[in-house]
Amino acid sequence: MWGGIGTNLRIFFIAATFSFTSYSSFCQEFFIGGKKCISVPATGGGGTGGGQAQSADCNEPTVFFDTNKDATAWIWDFGDGSATATTRNPQHTYAAIGDYTVTLTRTVNNVVQAPVTQTVTISQPPTQPMFFKKISADTTVCDGKTVTLDPYKGTSAPAGVTYLWFPKGQTTPTIDVDSAGCYSVEVFDPSGQCSRIAKINVKFCLQQTNNGGGEKWYFGKGATLEFGINPSSVLPPDTLANSGDLFGDPEEDEDPVFIPVDPSSGNSLDAPEGTAMVYGPKGTLLFYTDGVTIYGNDDKPLAFIPATPNDLGGTNTSTQSSLIIPKSSCNECPHHLYYVYTLNKTTGMLSYSVVDLRRENGKGAVVERNIPVSFTTSQQIATKKTPDETGFYIYSHDSKTNEFKILKVDSTGTTEKIQALGMVPSDTTGYMRISPGGDKLAMAIVKNGKNYVEVYDIAEETGELSLSLTIDLKTDAPPMVYGLEFSRDGSLLYTTLRGNPASNVKSYLYQLNLNLKDADAINTAKIKIDESTTYAFGALQMGPTNAGGGGAIYMAIDGSDLLPYISQPEVPGGASLVGYVPINNGFGAQVKGTSHFGFPNVVHAKQKQDGEQPSATFEGTCEGLPTIFKTQGICSPMKNQVAWDFGDGTTGSGTEVSHTYEKEGRYIIKMIIDVFSETFISKNVNIPIVNNLLGNALKEKCNTFTVIDTVYIKPTPVINLPDSAFVCVLKGGTLVLDPKAQRTYDPQYLWKPTSETTPTITISALATYSVEVNNKFVSRSGNVFCPAKDEVLVKEGCEPQVFVPEIFTPNGDGINDRFELPNEFITDFDLKIFNRWGEIIFESFEPDTLWDGTYKGKMMAPMLYAFTVSYKSKYFPYRPKITKTGGILLVK
Repeated sequence: MWGGIGTNLRIFFIAATFSFTSYSSFCQEFFIGGKKCISVPATGGGGTGGGQAQSADCNEPTVFFDTNKDATAWIWDFGDGSATATTRNPQHTYAAIGDYTVTLTRTVNNVVQAPVTQTVTISQPPTQPMFFKKISADTTVCDGKTVTLDPYKGTSAPAGVTYLWFPKGQTTPTIDVDSAGCYSVEVFDPSGQCSRIAKINVKFCLQQTNNGGGEKWYFGKGATLEFGINPSSVLPPDTLANSGDLFGDPEEDEDPVFIPVDPSSGNSLDAPEGTAMVYGPKGTLLFYTDGVTIYGNDDKPLAFIPATPNDLGGTNTSTQSSLIIPKSSCNECPHHLYYVYTLNKTTGMLSYSVVDLRRENGKGAVVERNIPVSFTTSQQIATKKTPDETGFYIYSHDSKTNEFKILKVDSTGTTEKIQALGMVPSDTTGYMRISPGGDKLAMAIVKNGKNYVEVYDIAEETGELSLSLTIDLKTDAPPMVYGLEFSRDGSLLYTTLRGNPASNVKSYLYQLNLNLKDADAINTAKIKIDESTTYAFGALQMGPTNAGGGGAIYMAIDGSDLLPYISQPEVPGGASLVGYVPINNGFGAQVKGTSHFGFPNVVHAKQKQDGEQPSATFEGTCEGLPTIFKTQGICSPMKNQVAWDFGDGTTGSGTEVSHTYEKEGRYIIKMIIDVFSETFISKNVNIPIVNNLLGNALKEKCNTFTVIDTVYIKPTPVINLPDSAFVCVLKGGTLVLDPKAQRTYDPQYLWKPTSETTPTITISALATYSVEVNNKFVSRSGNVFCPAKDEVLVKEGCEPQVFVPEIFTPNGDGINDRFELPNEFITDFDLKIFNRWGEIIFESFEPDTLWDGTYKGKMMAPMLYAFTVSYKSKYFPYRPKITKTGGILLVK
């Protein structure tokens, strides 16, 4: 909300004018403009399909401006019995149609002047036009067809109304269209003063559209500086990515670097200083100006309607002579109106003219000229978008006071706020510059022969200013402080001191580090980037202006066809650190034409690209794992039938499909889309069973589109752990687990539950152990892992053990008197002892029943006796019986 700041803040209102009107009123004692209409309630409707059903409040007031610059006080009587107004430029909304006598009583030099009057006729807007019963609608049809747009279809059009269509300016009640785009119609009442707008976005399914182009600057004497993306910013396909887009344009770096390229054309300017340019929603140049003449993108002057003097009344010798912004209108296609602000150096008046792009078959024409905004304006003017990007803040400065004038321009009109801040300058020849982030404003000031730079903070929501720094550069003028530009993050500020080679006055280029916070410290630490007695340094500007983070700062040089630039403006430091490219020895950015001191104020309308292309996404690119393909379809709300060819001999269908590739490799993906439009029958058959059975059979096939791209399926490791393994925990045993990984690429291991990351692990506890082995690939978007998983159940399992001695001595001394077989973890024990003739002389089925050397109660003779012992494993009973044979020596 526009708030007050002490007594230094005043709020005024200046409404935007839409229709081309007679300018006789401007030649009278005061100006009457804006919409001369009564206020009407918002209008809406029901309807089907996409779009906006309910209108916002599209009312705009009637505005008044006293053109007597010597007046200091005012009393306005609007002739309808309402309260009076006491500002230079009030606004008023009338409640009823009719003729009203407006009376102004002003005070000049403390003397109340005789009242002056004018009659204003207030009319009523026509019935709201609509498309599909909506003020803002959308429709999609098959390419090759023609659509008739009728804003009063199904109802009677109001009597006596006139029509004006965007973008080509047709004046018929209906138009036929066969190309995609936004179309709007403005319907005027019989007086031509009041109007209402409806719009419709028409899409022709997959119709090719022309969108945008590179940014160019026009300035100086036919000078053109053109920008292109550094080829290194166009990235090769990220074949190792795990997810991404299909069927799209080549990917660009998120922060592309822009470089100057050889200009493809010149321009018609001859401007000693400031110029202005505006780019439309599609990124194309619409028109440009030097503050005197407006040129179309064909470099020819725009026509004036009605035919008035074909100039703006501004000047091309002001530092920032002009500024162009799109004017948002209620329900419009963005944008059919543009405001061209100009500064008259002689009178100090800031005014604006209106360019209507619907005129002259879409080229545009000036339909209103020199509508006053304020007096005693300096040569400085700058702009930034409002936070919601639906309007603009425009900043100017009074040439005789310390007042900033802040205009907010949006679809409801223009409001003005005045703030008194900072110094009263004695010279404001230098630039005003807003930081790329829109949170700071810097202004070059000369006061009492000294050079200063003021830095202000900008409130995001309100656009208000607060003085942050007043930096005394400690230098005399001349050379005078002139050019200003911030680094991308706003932490560094670059400035030029404009010299004069003819008088041997040096020019300088400095870097100021705003991070130091203190003005004296900033000046003390300022770094000289360049100086010259040969060249006169001029404006500084980041280019291209919509470059994101990849722009360089260029410096205007009077009389040169080369421009020096700072390629690394974010870096604190001198010429080498900031990548300064001087114009010595033929270096620098080449321009077509000749530079002077100024650069253009460049404004871009909010970008909107027409048309759509088939697109899809993929996720998952590992062999043996699912790859998900998704598409939103095309030409909504038309029905789509999508088929896929996965490139490995298999196919699928649907807007989301899952496919698993069994082998690594590069696969060609095809997406085939059949698009169907509704027919009269399909629209009127609303029986679910019938619709399910017939599908798209009742619809008209619009077209079939096939698009091709590739995906790379990465290899997955091959690993093998047994289902189970055993360790003898009872005896403190350990076990090495090894997945025996093959086909690995920078493998990454993770074992659970131990969290070890080694290729093998040694375990001693009973548990289920799992391992995940990932092939690691490094893509542009980050690390990509293709995993293989396996697990093993580790159980208690001790191997059977039986120890067979070679000798025993049954002599009764209590030592080794029996043939003992120490054992563990066995079952099914069977021991047999044989004499020399092979007869069994002893047999035991219990490990604890041992031979004492006797047979039938008699001690056997000392000698070697054969034996067999057999047993089974306690933990592994499925194994066959183990049998050992040998001889035992009986010794007495």
